[in-house]
Formats: sequence, structure tokens, C-alpha cells
Amino acid sequence: MRIMRGLLWKEWRQYGWTFGLAFIVISLEPVLVPISYWLYRVGNRDAWSYGIKAILAPGLSTTETTAMIVAVLLAALMLAGERGSGLNYLVSTPVSRRQIIVAKSISGSLALTVIMAAITLFLLVAGHLLPAQYSNQEVLPWALVTTAALLCLFSLALLMASLSRGVLSAALFTAIIMALPWMLTSQILYVMQQFYQVSATLELKARYIVTYLFIPDYISRDGRYIWDSNGNMVIDRITPDYPLETALLLLAALCFLGLAIKIFEKNPLERQGELLLFGNFKQIGLLFFSFLGAMAWAEDVGTSLLSFFGYFLVMWLGIYLAMVLVVWIVAWVLQNR
Repeated sequence: MRIMRGLLWKEWRQYGWTFGLAFIVISLEPVLVPISYWLYRVGNRDAWSYGIKAILAPGLSTTETTAMIVAVLLAALMLAGERGSGLNYLVSTPVSRRQIIVAKSISGSLALTVIMAAITLFLLVAGHLLPAQYSNQEVLPWALVTTAALLCLFSLALLMASLSRGVLSAALFTAIIMALPWMLTSQILYVMQQFYQVSATLELKARYIVTYLFIPDYISRDGRYIWDSNGNMVIDRITPDYPLETALLLLAALCFLGLAIKIFEKNPLERQGELLLFGNFKQIGLLFFSFLGAMAWAEDVGTSLLSFFGYFLVMWLGIYLAMVLVVWIVAWVLQNR
């Protein structure tokens, strides 16, 4: 406990200014803008709450999008941002890697929770004392699920930072992993609809499941509309179950943290020239991008599901080998110029 208290104090001393900046960025629209309305007496008596109403309304707002970006960058900065500097010093002291990453998780999660609690308290008090466009009954469900989603995103970004070399690479990989369920489901449904008549029930179930795997959908709340394959028509809408969704997000956050601990304990602190600190990142990247390219290409030339898979395998191999050749040529030219 004494070691953990010391680590938490170190995190606060080092990132206190970052937490303060995160509060300013996230609270700009829900707190600072209304205060400026009060100071300068702009507009009608409830004009200060127009922006807040937009935040609490269905769908994603600028504030919620900003909060997600802040949560991801905060985790990346606290772990991947210390590689080659403070992290190297910490592992040379009598503390375990598990204690280091747990301290960072507690510090960042607590900071995000306090920020959201402060914003929520402000909204409740202001809505009670002044005429407002929103009701206090709208605030608590929004605050509950948004806080849980931010904690989940923070843990996911911490997981990516445990196996990434830099802040930007950790943030990029977090965005890719976060969007992967939505991208793959949309791609698979599109391929199936090219060659078979996919029932509306099957498509609805698939897209329904994706809304529980795509973290931003939790924050959009009543805006969790399920669109058709062409994105032109709403075919259903998810009614939020706030206790269930909050529990799912917190459980996912704990799972991401557990994986982050396991990976951080085994991976080297630094591996020069690699964005991912395991395996061969160049090969992983080439395989991934050739996979996406082959799938898109095979959709256009395939005339049946069987021919699609045949074209897909051939094109995947062909695109991968072509990309490997290009990388080899570029590396050879750079070495011999």
C-alpha cells in the first residue's frame, strides 16, 4: 500500500496539469460557455442551456466526441508517452510493472470520473436554480453511461499503449480496434448481400449486436439508430438499459486493464523502429491492409460467394507480395542512394 500511494502521488504530481487541461477541454461547452452567458447576459434567460441540451440530446455531440479523444490521448500519454524516459526509471526501482500500470489506471480513471462528476454537479445545480432547456432527469443517465464509456475507452487505450511505442500510435491503434467490430460487420453484411438475399431479421440482429461492441454507440444513447445497409433508412432503434450498459462497459474496462497488465509485464519497454512492441509490425500492417484491399477488390469481381472467396485469397496473397516488394525496393533505394 505504501508503494501504491507513492506511485499515485507521483502520477498526480506529474499529470496534475494534464488532468486540469482535460477538465477545461471537456467542460468547455457544458460549463465554461454557460458561465460566459451569465457574465455577459447574452440572449434569453435560458439561452445558456442551448448547448447543454444538444449534449444531452440523442446522438453524439462535440463535447462527447472531445471527451472520447481526451480519454484515449490521456491513457496513451501516461503510458506510451513515458517510454524511454520516466518509465525506464520506474522499472529500475523496487516496484513491479503491475503496480506501475495499476497506478496509472487508477489515476487516469479517477481523473475522468472526477471531471464527469464536476460537470454533472454543475448541470444539476444550474438546471435547478435557473430556467433551462433540459431537465435534471436527463442529466444523470447521460452522466452515468458517458462516464462508464470514457473509463472503458481509457482502459482500451491503456491496453494499446502497453504494446505501442508512441502516443500517436497508441491512439491510432485504439481507434482501429474500437471501430473494428463495426467495420467487419458492415463489410461481411455487404458481401453476403452481394450474392444472397439477406433477411431483414438477420441484418437487424447483426447490427443490434454491433451496437454493444462499438463504444461510441453507448454515449449516443437514444441516438443508437440501426440503419439499413445503404445507410439511408432507420430500421430500428436501441432503447438504452442504463444499468446493464454501465455494467457491460465497466466489465469491459476491467478486462482491458487485465490484458494491459499481462502485456506490459512481458513486453520490452522499447523496440527501435517498431510501432508495436511484439512480433514484426511491418508484416502485421502489410497483412492487415492487404486483407482490406483484397476484400474490397473481390467484392467487385466476384459473381458468387465461392468465386468471391477464391478471388479474395488470390488477391490477398498478390497484394501482400506486391506490398512486400515495394517496401523492399524502397528500403534498398534508401540504403544505396
